[in-house]
Amino acid sequence: MLLIDRKIGVPIDEHPIGRKPHAEKFALHNLATHIVQTVREAILILSPDLYVIWANRSFYKTFHVEPTEAEGKLIFELGNREWNIPRLRACLREILLKSIEVQDFEIEHDFLSIGRRTMLLNAKKLQSDSNSPEMILLAIEDTSDRSRVKAEQFKLYLELKKANEALRTLVLIDDLTGLYNRRGFLTFAEQHLKLARRIKRELLLVFLDLDGLKQINDTFGHPEGDRALVKTAQILKATFHRDLDIIARLGGDEFVVLTMDSFLESAEIIYTRLEGHLRKTSAQTNCSYQLSFCLGMTRFNPKGRMTLSDMMAEADEDLYKNKRARTTLKKIAITG
Repeated sequence: MLLIDRKIGVPIDEHPIGRKPHAEKFALHNLATHIVQTVREAILILSPDLYVIWANRSFYKTFHVEPTEAEGKLIFELGNREWNIPRLRACLREILLKSIEVQDFEIEHDFLSIGRRTMLLNAKKLQSDSNSPEMILLAIEDTSDRSRVKAEQFKLYLELKKANEALRTLVLIDDLTGLYNRRGFLTFAEQHLKLARRIKRELLLVFLDLDGLKQINDTFGHPEGDRALVKTAQILKATFHRDLDIIARLGGDEFVVLTMDSFLESAEIIYTRLEGHLRKTSAQTNCSYQLSFCLGMTRFNPKGRMTLSDMMAEADEDLYKNKRARTTLKKIAITG
């Protein structure tokens, strides 16, 4: 005989009060099992003494373990003790001793069967009634592929950075002389002006032209003209050799130097130093023409508002003034 609950109009067997507790628990357990079997993470249920009670399909598939090799076995003895991992022991010990929940605990380990794996562990004690022992739910996410992608991305980043640095060098360096080119000079000179203003130091800008490059090219050929430019670069490197000196070839026979100035360094001292390195170069080489330079200079006052463009314009004007009237400044000219 079917009994009806008159208040809500349903059979008593279908009423929540009328359900059998064990049947409801069985249904919930069955539902939970189906849900856990579908997740991508490897799931383990461990006893308080860390024996495997149950594992889902993802665990067996990911770590190449058979159910007969896992269930009822101590977790650290799985796979011929491959799971005897110190960090895993530490993680589970924290849960057992302190009853804490562990989230995103990362472990890297080399498995003989599947190779190196990176894993994120999430684990906690499961609440139980008074008649059941506490169990541990352990979820393992295999992030190895993700880690490999990150490693590849980082490797690619380093390669791109190296390529960019090489490209930057190509863009900023003069191929023939190895000095900075115009772009390189403008880039680093601006930084020097900012530094000079901050530390309140004067700068000296020197424009320099190699005399007679066209005649050298016409008489001895362009390869010899290139060698004359390279010699000029070597002389400038030897003369202005401090770390903060910027030397560049602006193009053709034009060179520029930006150097931290000293009150003791006058134009005459710079000429003398250049002449000394010219003589040294002359003694080491043998050619049929003379190397000679014409210079123009200007100073940068850190208290003023002079820009790099202003300095270059003033030095260039001074250079051409000295070219027109060589008697006002000593011309450096020796056999090179």
